[in-house]
Amino acid sequence: MKFKSLVLFCVLLFICFYLSAQQKVSPDLDAKVEELLSQMTQEEKLAYIGGADWMYTKNIARLGIHRMKMTDGPQGLGTHGKSTAYPATVMLAATWNEDLAYQYGKALGRDCKARGINILLGPAVNIYRAAMCGRNFEYMGEDPYLTSHVAVGYIKGVQDQGVMATVKHFAANNSEYDRNNISNDIDERTLHEIYFPAFKAAVQEAKVGAVMTSYNLMNGIYTTENPWLLKDVLRNQWGFKGMVMSDWGSTHYAIPAASSGLDLEMAGGEKMNPKDMAYYLKTGHVTMAMIDEKVRHILRVLIAFGFKDGMEADKNIPLDDPASIETALNVAREGIVLLKNKDNNLPVNPKKVRNIIVTGKNASRNVHGGGSGAVVPFHFVTMFDGIRKEASLNNIQAEYVDELDFLPKIMFTDEKLTEQGFQAEYFNNAKLEGKPVFRQAEKKINYSWTGGTGIKEVSKDVFSVRWSGILRSDETSDYDFTLGGDDGYRLYINDELVINDWAPGGYRSTNYTKSLQKATSYRIRIEYYQQGGGAAVNFSWKKKGDAKDYYAEYLNKADLVIACFGHNSDTEGEGSDRSFGLPESDKRMLSSVMKAKKPVIGVVSAGGNIEMQEWEPKLSGLLWTWYAGQEGGTAIAEVLFGKVNPSGKLPMTFEKKWEDNPAYNNYYDPDGDKHVQYKEGIFIGYRGYDKLKREVQYPFGAGLSYTSFKASDLSVSAPDAKGEVTITCRLSNTGKREGAQVLQVYVGKAEKAVVERPEKELKRFMKVSLEPGEARFVEIKLPKDAFSFYDVSAKDFVKDPGRYNIMLGFSSREIKLQKSVAIY
Repeated sequence: MKFKSLVLFCVLLFICFYLSAQQKVSPDLDAKVEELLSQMTQEEKLAYIGGADWMYTKNIARLGIHRMKMTDGPQGLGTHGKSTAYPATVMLAATWNEDLAYQYGKALGRDCKARGINILLGPAVNIYRAAMCGRNFEYMGEDPYLTSHVAVGYIKGVQDQGVMATVKHFAANNSEYDRNNISNDIDERTLHEIYFPAFKAAVQEAKVGAVMTSYNLMNGIYTTENPWLLKDVLRNQWGFKGMVMSDWGSTHYAIPAASSGLDLEMAGGEKMNPKDMAYYLKTGHVTMAMIDEKVRHILRVLIAFGFKDGMEADKNIPLDDPASIETALNVAREGIVLLKNKDNNLPVNPKKVRNIIVTGKNASRNVHGGGSGAVVPFHFVTMFDGIRKEASLNNIQAEYVDELDFLPKIMFTDEKLTEQGFQAEYFNNAKLEGKPVFRQAEKKINYSWTGGTGIKEVSKDVFSVRWSGILRSDETSDYDFTLGGDDGYRLYINDELVINDWAPGGYRSTNYTKSLQKATSYRIRIEYYQQGGGAAVNFSWKKKGDAKDYYAEYLNKADLVIACFGHNSDTEGEGSDRSFGLPESDKRMLSSVMKAKKPVIGVVSAGGNIEMQEWEPKLSGLLWTWYAGQEGGTAIAEVLFGKVNPSGKLPMTFEKKWEDNPAYNNYYDPDGDKHVQYKEGIFIGYRGYDKLKREVQYPFGAGLSYTSFKASDLSVSAPDAKGEVTITCRLSNTGKREGAQVLQVYVGKAEKAVVERPEKELKRFMKVSLEPGEARFVEIKLPKDAFSFYDVSAKDFVKDPGRYNIMLGFSSREIKLQKSVAIY
């Protein structure tokens, strides 16, 4: 007993010492902040609340305050040159692996340190409502619990490297169309149960240093100017001590922003600028106490993270870091989701498959989402590169085929009709003005330029191109022409303007049908301009009603066809929403591929679901690969050939059609009043599909493996003194190879609740790796808050006593075991 008493005494002594030390840290930090603040002049304070030079805070040399350097995120360093391009954070969420999320953040932190970067603008944690949102690939799915835990791991990984993370976009940035004008109107309970938890976890669990506001309005008020959001919730309820910054250019009015809790206006203090703020101080609309509070918040993180004296680049960390590359590869390996494997066509069996044809535009390019989250890597592995390498190791022949090579031969560079293709002229302006800076003959028009055209004479950001030639058919027939681009494009035939979309915007396409007379020449001219950011242009044609498909016939040479399609930076990215369906070029490609008589494996890139009723039933296998980063080609090939056993799970529900989605009537703004009411409330994602009793294409949490698992022997304890419920079960690998399964624990009220609640909600998950034939007992604890809901009148989460169903499954629609427990 004496020994136990001594141990207890030592433990208590340590706790007292620890708490005392913690109490000393905050006053010491605050004292340093106040001392520095007292030395600043009014002019310095007014200047300090605005950014500088796009990615920096202000430098105050007189006081030894060095500027803080920022970089775009969240899936790599998008500013200051080349860096590791990691899989998109939606793919990180698809790993359902908190430890890997920490490693992801750690690698990002190291990349920042190698470049002397203080602040990473990530992670992004807005909830997935609809597949069309252009930034879904930057987010972490539809569930607040999964998003919260992946985000916490990410942030801790970054900040443990001494780099500040920035959680964004606070709040309700769940669509990209008209994002600067739309008000997303959401009730308080829904905000706290669905759209706030990841931000709250970032603040309270991960101790994130910075919060970035969003572009949109929420409940009629811009988030940069919303005192309830930035003061009542973020500061007072959650206890946030860090810095609140605006997204770039999202501050609209100086006085509301200044009085509502915005600390730092990025990029350059356009509204809260020194001149205007000095004027508002004189009028009394702004007080010096407001300014001091903002500067205090910025200085607090500056000192807490050790940034006051600057941050030199760590030359011991390579810019092209092998450790970062390995992390990128591991996330891609674990985040790939196998959704369909008819007749076990996967993994590829070398005994049955000797020839593979790979097709689709995404197979031969660096596939990623567009916008500020895009990263330019030092190098990357395309899907075809990876497949060809793995095929070679298995003595399999792999060939890449571009479907455009099988278009009818009706385009010629000039009247001589000796050379297929077009004459291209490039201009260093957006208006095709002056003399071309470069000319060349080109076989086809099928470009995705994420970092310029690659032609040294041509400007990277603003340019235009004119392609011209002769159109001539050897028979009289109707032809369908498709022209698409980002930004403006137009098509002339015999100087007649037949397609005209000469305006900036995201990638879209236009169709036109014309009858061509036999042996008749037509002048053709395609014009295109790009005025900044990523660029893409695509032109194709086909004979209307042509039953003979040479492309499909060529695919029959193979034993297996791997079609790589979906979205990419041309069609999915920041600033606009994408279509729910495939791009037109992929629809055309798949219409031919599905005519092939050989098994077809679909490898899809996208930030979320795509309408698939036309093509999914015809596939023999389906891999969802999101945007897999610079090492994605290697990881995808390893999964296809069985070197890696897939273990990814969907972080969102895939509906059968858009009309099935709980947000279907609440996503767009049909009446044009700039307000979108989230009428589905908390019933978004699987919660909504359960309530509506709707079948789905693939449920939340779904994902196949090359082995099989069995869950058994479920035990659920009564709550202990802390209100925790302990769950145990036996998980067995019943297959013939090693693999990992994600145990998903859902909780739902078994009897009538005081408020309407979902049938089930994810409250815990655990990824477990097992060898073939291995079984393991797994213990999972549910805290008391797993049974609570947000009470609007109490302004807090409260417990609703009664019986609850504890459901353990492999997806939200594949519940394997279930028991109830009384919670009082």
